[in-house]
Amino acid sequence: MKTIKKMIGIFMVLILLSSCSSVRITDSWRNLEVPEIKDKKVMIVSKTDDQTVRIRFEKDLVENLNKKGYQSVESYVVFPNSSPTKELSKSETLEIKEKLKNYGIDVVIVTVLKHSEEYTKTTNKNNSFHTVYPSYYGLGYYRGFYRYYGTIYVDSDPVTVITENVKKYTLETVVYDLTQPKEKQLLSVITTEIDDPQTLGTVSIDFSKKVVKELNK
Repeated sequence: MKTIKKMIGIFMVLILLSSCSSVRITDSWRNLEVPEIKDKKVMIVSKTDDQTVRIRFEKDLVENLNKKGYQSVESYVVFPNSSPTKELSKSETLEIKEKLKNYGIDVVIVTVLKHSEEYTKTTNKNNSFHTVYPSYYGLGYYRGFYRYYGTIYVDSDPVTVITENVKKYTLETVVYDLTQPKEKQLLSVITTEIDDPQTLGTVSIDFSKKVVKELNK
């Protein structure tokens, strides 16, 4: 019984830790005259030379946009052999414009890394867990909020202090409507901070959800 309670306590703590996202929107700007883009075809671009990161970020953002009713496609699908960070010549720019036109793409959403910094992070790691529960899961247990609130808790002992060097990344997501005159093409700028990312998959999904939510405000 004690083993089961200890395992439940550990599981609860892991849920709490995993719910803390490393991705957050730090700033957002939108043109007050933004036209509706859901009825336009959108291309997603992640400006990075890391193909794995590019594909994952573009794929997750496209998936989340399309769930919300957008018509979007990844740039690695439209331009599979191109590098989004390469400086283009005049002829290459014209070639890309023509290809976008052929694909019927009206809106481009570009995400680029603007800044990264390394800092020292100190965390406390719990080595063991002690869980206290009420003696019986009956009706009396649920009747009072304060009893319910006060009789389930997780304590830990001892504590190990861990110091490590981690990175924080600042991304900028910019939305352009290519159907507008050049001076009116910029629709929105979203600044996102990713603090100490653990896995590419988790960060990419969280990032895409937050950006899509911001675009739908």
